[in-house]
Amino acid sequence: MTMFLTQRALALLPVLFLVIVIAFVVLQLIPGDPAVVILGIEATPERVAQMRTRLGLDLPLHEQFLTYLVSVVRGDLGRSIFLDQAVGQAIVERAPVSLMLAAMSLFWAILFGIPAGIVAATRRGSAVDDFVMTGSLLGMSVPSFWLGLNLILVFGVWVRWFPTGGYVAVSTDLGAAIWHMMLPSLSLGFIQMAQIGRMTRSAMLETLSQDYIRTARAKGLSEFVVVGKHAFRNCMLSIVTVVGLIFAELLGGAIITEQIFSIPGIGEMVITAVAQRDYPIIQGALVMVGAIYVLINFLTDVAYGLIDPRVRIA
Repeated sequence: MTMFLTQRALALLPVLFLVIVIAFVVLQLIPGDPAVVILGIEATPERVAQMRTRLGLDLPLHEQFLTYLVSVVRGDLGRSIFLDQAVGQAIVERAPVSLMLAAMSLFWAILFGIPAGIVAATRRGSAVDDFVMTGSLLGMSVPSFWLGLNLILVFGVWVRWFPTGGYVAVSTDLGAAIWHMMLPSLSLGFIQMAQIGRMTRSAMLETLSQDYIRTARAKGLSEFVVVGKHAFRNCMLSIVTVVGLIFAELLGGAIITEQIFSIPGIGEMVITAVAQRDYPIIQGALVMVGAIYVLINFLTDVAYGLIDPRVRIA
């Protein structure tokens, strides 16, 4: 297991390096002088020169990249221009908000998606299967922002069961924090629920057609044992893969939902940074989101090894 983890960890280094390169190139692709873009065309030459020095744009390109690479490796993602705060600190302060939103969304997706997929697979061709597949198709077709706005209208304005937006810190009031996250997590989780349900159904159908499943049934094992112990465990690799990708997507892709529900997460900060041309924030967010994707892929590989020991010796 140790060798397996070491190999997977070493394989992450080139990917992380590529993420840093992409984040650096983003700034270079900005048309014109980034310092002028940030300050505006009416900025004096002295202010432009100061901004170029602050961004390190007065150095040769290779020195800029080496400086940026060393800073990122040391954990220094730069300093926000408009927040006047270290980028890493700004991201860390908002990370728990986005993490809670992503975790709750994934919770709803797993809670309803996996059982729905299993039930649809075991009742293939029935009305239940048709209902689940229709629901999953609907879930994957509905935009999260449209669903979020309708949830606000129905449950926040008309019946007033949930707050229409805002955020309460977990350290302040756990119950209020969960209550404020209900509508945004449901609007995000509904789409992911559909994806997990379809993947679970597909994986279960393939597994249920295997010879060892027919053998287990021929031995007289109950359908619960056949499906729950034998079939479901052997299709876990496919489900873990899609769950890992969905969690990474939720962490980095909840920008619109955070805007709609006024949630002060990383996505909301990035939107503000784009509007204010705060490029250090944008670069830092790119590095952080990329690193999160890489980390979750690594944890997915670890889960593979725990679920199926054959993976560790492949």
